[in-house]
Amino acid sequence: MAEIFISIAAKISEYAVDLAIRQGQYLFRAGRFIKNLEKEKQKLISTLGSVQKRVEATDKTEQVKDSVLKWINEAEKLVEEVENLETEIETNGGCFKGQCSIGKRYNLLINLNKNGQFDTISFPAPIPGSEYLYPGNIVYFKSTKKAPDQILEALQDDSINLIGLYGMGGSGKTILVKVVGNKAKTMNLFDRVVLATVSQTPDIKVIQKEIAELMGLKFSEENKASRAIRISLGLQSKQRILVILDDVWAKLKLEDIGIPCEEGNQCSCKVLLTTRLRGVCTLMNCQREIPLHLLSEEEAWIFFKEYSGIGDNSPSEVLKVASNVAMECKGLPIAIEAVGSSMKKKPIEV
Repeated sequence: MAEIFISIAAKISEYAVDLAIRQGQYLFRAGRFIKNLEKEKQKLISTLGSVQKRVEATDKTEQVKDSVLKWINEAEKLVEEVENLETEIETNGGCFKGQCSIGKRYNLLINLNKNGQFDTISFPAPIPGSEYLYPGNIVYFKSTKKAPDQILEALQDDSINLIGLYGMGGSGKTILVKVVGNKAKTMNLFDRVVLATVSQTPDIKVIQKEIAELMGLKFSEENKASRAIRISLGLQSKQRILVILDDVWAKLKLEDIGIPCEEGNQCSCKVLLTTRLRGVCTLMNCQREIPLHLLSEEEAWIFFKEYSGIGDNSPSEVLKVASNVAMECKGLPIAIEAVGSSMKKKPIEV
């Protein structure tokens, strides 16, 4: 009987020693994990601070990448979780039944530290669209008010994708389409309005560059065809986009630029072009051809007085000369503004 008790006692002692050893090993490993956890946490705090400083130093011409902002959010959250865990361990003298997930958070810290080594944290911000096209106001007269109303009406017609505005050089076509672009954006007709100048000798690459910048696109390609594909894909996005092509002198193949709006194709955006020649609108298959009329003599005189500073109370000799000068401007708002402003700086001598 004594031998049995001795054998049982020996076994109990053996289990106790084994338990003590395992507990000691656990405490040793836990202590090492906690120490490594703290080390990785401090490393993440340092990395987080560096990334946040780089974000704060980013100017308004740059846009911080979504991946960077997501990483910052995850890092801040994990640091808070680890600090709460450390407090729990200190309070309880260890993990309760291993439920404090030291290993899991340790691995998360390692991964976040690794992923926080950003070569770049931002990219050039997309250039704003219509709100910067023309920040000023425009004076409408009876002769010119009809055109913007017709353009806006056409822009709201789902069956119309290509609109042409024609009028003499100096009639104010460029300013008008910029103002209409602003208004269309304000009316929520479009998500983005982009403008490119075509000119008498169009350079497709330059036109593509102007459109791409306002769409927030970046080219890695040098050839026009590849750039056209990139612009076309951008125009076929879910965004509603108005493309304004200013100063068109001859038929222009829109597909060469990247605008999928040729005859027979369903246009994924709307195009508004300006030209001096109505024939260009016809050649471009514009679904609406809208004229911009010149000012009447009465309207031209009112406009001229506004810019020249000449009033009805001015000397009759001054009014006579000024009236003749205003008539020489042939109802062209741009000419009237330029000549009137110059006369304001250098008054008429009689």
